[in-house]
Amino acid sequence: MNTEKMSLSDKIQNTVGPFATKVNNNIYLTSVRDAMLAYMPFTFIASIFLIIAFFPITQVTDFITMVLGTENAFVWQSKLLYVNSATLAVGGLIVVISMAKSLADKLETNVLQCIITAVVSFLLLTPLDNIEGVDFLNITKISAQSMFLSILVGMFSTIIYKKIEERGIKIKLPESVPPAVAGPFESVIPSFIVVTTFFIIRLIFELLLKSDALTLINGTLGKPLTYLGGSIGGLVVVKIFEQFLWFFGLHGGSIIQAVMDPIHQVLEDQNKVASLAGAIPPNIISMSFRNHFASIGVVGAIIAILIVAKSRQYKEVGKISSVPYMFNIGEPALFGIPLMLNFLYFIPFIFSNAISTVIAYVVFALGLVPLPTGLAQIPWTTPPIISGYFVTGSIRGSLLQIALIAITTVVWIPFVRMADKELYKEEKEMDSTGSDTTVQEAEGIR
Repeated sequence: MNTEKMSLSDKIQNTVGPFATKVNNNIYLTSVRDAMLAYMPFTFIASIFLIIAFFPITQVTDFITMVLGTENAFVWQSKLLYVNSATLAVGGLIVVISMAKSLADKLETNVLQCIITAVVSFLLLTPLDNIEGVDFLNITKISAQSMFLSILVGMFSTIIYKKIEERGIKIKLPESVPPAVAGPFESVIPSFIVVTTFFIIRLIFELLLKSDALTLINGTLGKPLTYLGGSIGGLVVVKIFEQFLWFFGLHGGSIIQAVMDPIHQVLEDQNKVASLAGAIPPNIISMSFRNHFASIGVVGAIIAILIVAKSRQYKEVGKISSVPYMFNIGEPALFGIPLMLNFLYFIPFIFSNAISTVIAYVVFALGLVPLPTGLAQIPWTTPPIISGYFVTGSIRGSLLQIALIAITTVVWIPFVRMADKELYKEEKEMDSTGSDTTVQEAEGIR
């Protein structure tokens, strides 16, 4: 029986493993992942100020207004929005910097020059607004809505720079010139060629296609990807595949993040913009939905163990795993129960997150809980119940999380009870054998 199970797992690992390895070793996908990870702290920083500015309890807002003695809340709220304007509102600019930096590191080329060249190329492709004959940069054009453009520009500007550098097309100064002085001069030609390339691309978009890069990329690439990542069917498939990878010892989260983070961040930003304008957020699925509602599943295993476990092993695992899982850290449960490669738990492990995803989506679609506002983009490690309240601005968000935890716990209980029964039986047999051995040894001494 165990041999068959191991042979099956070996076959699946041999099939999925190489694919996962290729993804994890692909410098372009990992650069996208690293760029998004570098951007995430600023979403949290901005969220702190946005939460204070638009606290979900009106009495708190009124109290702050009274203490500050301002005419109305907007006076001090507008000041807190400065942080948003310097972080989330320029999300595309931040990502193009982090994307170029990450890829330049991996390609082992001039990191600083690649970053500056990428920023110039990105701004060159960014369409300008024109009022009364005056061109100006609209900050919304470099927000998270330009995420796909920033990733592509950061990637291709760095690749082109590296290719030119490899061919030795640069200004060569004597070896006696210090590197700090020679470096900028050597980058002149590679940077010039990269910038000229993107300048030509912009002219092609404007003169031949009568459009701009941002509009075309968001339309041809962004819309299909956003539809896939923003649909319930697409997200369910993603969550199942992510858990499938985890089950076989592969880091499902890192593989999924590279593809899904930019999509869900764009949807999150759309919700934030609508919320700031006083409108209803347009998207059910977003980064907040994925992190704080669609990922409630494995926690049910821990709670099920705390409720029904009789074996010493599971009782200890439950105690050890419960604290980290308060912060959505599941490795102690993954390796302690264990869940990985444990085919007894295959069904709840693979499908519990998908179940919470579908239920949460239906609840939001029916309007029973306010949609995630995008104002509080808090880390995935934020404990459930707390996160549900802040991302929706309503206690109903917390109640939905409690309901999802309860439902997934019910899903896990029969499987945990089955496994715990076997462990408890084995422990009893071991205790009995140990007791008999002790008696025999004592009689021998006598």
